[in-house]
Amino acid sequence: MNKEIISAKEILRGTGLSVLDCARLIKNILDARGAGGANSAEMLRHCAKVITTGLRHVRDKEMSFAQGFAIYREAKKHLRPDSIRDIRCIGNRLMRSNPRLAARNFSELSTADCEELLNLSFGTPSQFNKARAMLHGLFAFALRREWCDANPVKKIERKKVIEKEIAPLTIAQTRRLIEAAKAFPRCAAPAGLLVYAGIRPREVRRLAWRDIDLAENTITIRPQCSKTGGTRQVEICPALKRLLGVGDGGDSTQVCPRNWNSRWRDIRQNAGLKSGWQQDVLRHTYASYHAKRYADLPQLQLNMGHRDQSLLRSRYVNMRGISRLAAAAFFN
Repeated sequence: MNKEIISAKEILRGTGLSVLDCARLIKNILDARGAGGANSAEMLRHCAKVITTGLRHVRDKEMSFAQGFAIYREAKKHLRPDSIRDIRCIGNRLMRSNPRLAARNFSELSTADCEELLNLSFGTPSQFNKARAMLHGLFAFALRREWCDANPVKKIERKKVIEKEIAPLTIAQTRRLIEAAKAFPRCAAPAGLLVYAGIRPREVRRLAWRDIDLAENTITIRPQCSKTGGTRQVEICPALKRLLGVGDGGDSTQVCPRNWNSRWRDIRQNAGLKSGWQQDVLRHTYASYHAKRYADLPQLQLNMGHRDQSLLRSRYVNMRGISRLAAAAFFN
């Protein structure tokens, strides 16, 4: 026995561990297994298996949320400016809502932690879902770099968004909006694209004059401009063609002026539409008048850039109160 103790001490030399320390560790492993009745060889194999399994799960790399988020943003710098802005805003908001998050490692954060962070930082279901998508991408990035062993956001369910009915603008409101846009240089064309083509606001901001073909009466939404990444063409109606015909027409010049965001707020204010303005109301307006005027949902689906017609039927088409005469007047 003395020889075994001497040999054990020799093996442990330089580790800082005593024979008693090691004996306690082995006993803890066996107690957790419930190794009663097993012979010494079986117990030894079990201890070796526990050690091997544990080594596979010991982290070689650790990364704090703040440092990892900075690396993630750098890796995504090829994205569109508004996409980069969304990533930055969501990440910063998460860290502002929970100041201790910045110093925590990715490997420490559980599904419950991430869900609590999202609920604390984002009040509406749509905001929650958008932030969840960004956080999911961030953890997928962390997983590929071995900063964590799993993506905890994967188990967080998206919140159900209950869509409210959005009433399209009337003909009178539409006219006021366009007239208000004409009062500002280079603002009539982008306003017309929002109203008479139903193009998404971010897509309009990315459009260049070379994407507009007045001879063919088409607007090409290139992959670099499109929300979904695909290419589509949107028809130019007579009312829109008159507004686009006074543009400056430079090949690579953006349709929107540099101060478009502030000008667009002023336009809505001057048209008496700023208060109670609903997101996507112009997409709803265009879709509703188009459906009433042409009764052609496949063409409307292509113009809107939707994968199928389900969203048009469930959300966008609201023809209540729109007469055929008003629909014809809208486009002409």
